[in-house]
Amino acid sequence: MPSSRAASCWLLRGWLASLVLLAAAPARAGVDVRVRGLGPDERGNAYAKLSILEYAKRIDADKGEYDSSDVERLFKQGEREILGSLQPFGWYNATVTAKLEGAKPDWVVEYQVDAGPETAISLIDFQIIGDGAEDEALKQIKNRPRPLKLGERIKHEEYESLKTRIVQTAYSLGLLDAKLTRRELKIDVPNNSAEILLTLDSGRRYQFGEISIKQEGGLALREAFLRNYLTFEPGQNYDPAKVLSTQFAFSDLDYFQTVDIEGQKDKADEDGRIPMVINTTERAPRSYRYGLGYGTDSGPRASVGADFRRINSLGHKLRTDLRVSPRISTAVAEYRVPFGHLPSDSVSFTTQALTQDFSDIKETLYRIGTSYNRRGKIWQRRVYLEYTFDEYSIKESPRQRSKLLVPGISLDHTEGDDPIFPRRGWYAFTDLHGGSDLLLSDTNFVQGMVKLRGVLDVTRKLFLRVRLDQGATWVGSFNNLPPSQRFFAGGDGSVRGYSYQSLGPRDANGRVIGGRYLTTASAELDWYFVREYGLAAFVDAGDANDKPLVDPSVGAGLGFRYRAPFGAFALDLAHPFDPGSAPVRLHLGVQVGL
Repeated sequence: MPSSRAASCWLLRGWLASLVLLAAAPARAGVDVRVRGLGPDERGNAYAKLSILEYAKRIDADKGEYDSSDVERLFKQGEREILGSLQPFGWYNATVTAKLEGAKPDWVVEYQVDAGPETAISLIDFQIIGDGAEDEALKQIKNRPRPLKLGERIKHEEYESLKTRIVQTAYSLGLLDAKLTRRELKIDVPNNSAEILLTLDSGRRYQFGEISIKQEGGLALREAFLRNYLTFEPGQNYDPAKVLSTQFAFSDLDYFQTVDIEGQKDKADEDGRIPMVINTTERAPRSYRYGLGYGTDSGPRASVGADFRRINSLGHKLRTDLRVSPRISTAVAEYRVPFGHLPSDSVSFTTQALTQDFSDIKETLYRIGTSYNRRGKIWQRRVYLEYTFDEYSIKESPRQRSKLLVPGISLDHTEGDDPIFPRRGWYAFTDLHGGSDLLLSDTNFVQGMVKLRGVLDVTRKLFLRVRLDQGATWVGSFNNLPPSQRFFAGGDGSVRGYSYQSLGPRDANGRVIGGRYLTTASAELDWYFVREYGLAAFVDAGDANDKPLVDPSVGAGLGFRYRAPFGAFALDLAHPFDPGSAPVRLHLGVQVGL
């Protein structure tokens, strides 16, 4: 068996190396242009400005022929283009030594650049007139005009950033007529110095005025309820960012098809109060979902669901889901009562029925519960209380019953650039819950769980995905702990190469009964070589055990990816490294988000 593991590892390493080389390989051109002597930012801008490179790309794309006179003319023009490309970075006295070698159709163009002395900022003069002259936020910019600093090299990007920052700050203070009446950047090329001269005419200050909410549709929500989600109020300084955040909040409530907020500046009163009108159109009060699919863990499956978005004028919601498959079937209904000032804040009441038949365990579970859901500055918090009734059997043993009253708390946070196909981002989840035989439970236990996910774009087409799950349980009598509270490993989202819930401690008869501890980890490299189509290489490891330190089972393999609108379809071939396992296992599923 060790030889099989070694061969598989070498195969995987070779495939990954080929993948990286293919992703990074540059295309060959008829003109090889080299710019030397510059830092990465300056060199990148120089390449972007060179007409000879654009000419070469166009000829190669059209499969045409190079003209020697064009190459020589653009080669000479490149000196001026490089000098111009350096000025935004504060290099106004650079010199370029150019060299052209070779003959048609292959040339080597080399530009050796000496950036020369840097052009430093000798003066920053920022004046403020109008109602904003004494505003602390603008005065802070005046006193500390970051990112610019006296004595440091002038960078045009930082100069533009300062101008934008000044105007945006003025707008956030209600100075909607603010404009820069003087904006001068004076460069003294012989003396390598720069002067920045800015004057802000802030104009008059505006405030939010009367707020009215207009609803188009059938069932109107109470205005007092909707006003909980306003992020501004009459009398506050007009701030476009607060208008935008209110629009996002109303949209996230899921009641409205469109949300448009109109600030009627032309109707502002003598005190500068702007009437605000929020126009909404209703979404369909009900929506239905249907689905058919196949997953390696569940087998063929069908699902149906319904969302009742607005049951009454207080915005109560009801969500129902029914999913049926040979191995796992569940029916869930959740009644949600919104409260607070954020769309994610609510109190919910849930009922669930579940049956599952996996590995050596058959289980039927009924659950009712309530939860308090609230978002903090970083974490989404859920405090819950659930009562479960469990009937289960291990292979041919008699059925057992379990009753648990489980209080718990969970925290989660997601950051990513896209909810379905993130290129960069991370997700963290932690949960702590337990039960006591002194309070309607058949056993004493405490269980904690941590889940971490991450994705990083290595290159434009190459992504690294990582995953880690860690769980631990303290329990008085493990035999009284139902399968729903035990840990198992194996399957699509756990350790590929092994069947669903097949990894874990076994009883004297060799039946998998689950464990007190769980550790699983995964690393996956995805390469999307043609838009929606990609290949993957992965390694998974982990196990469930009765001890915190495990001897993990390992699976590795290759996969295919197709990005559909609803998520990435994944087809994986995984090889398990445990002795006696099948050589390859097929895994099918859909990846959504992190």
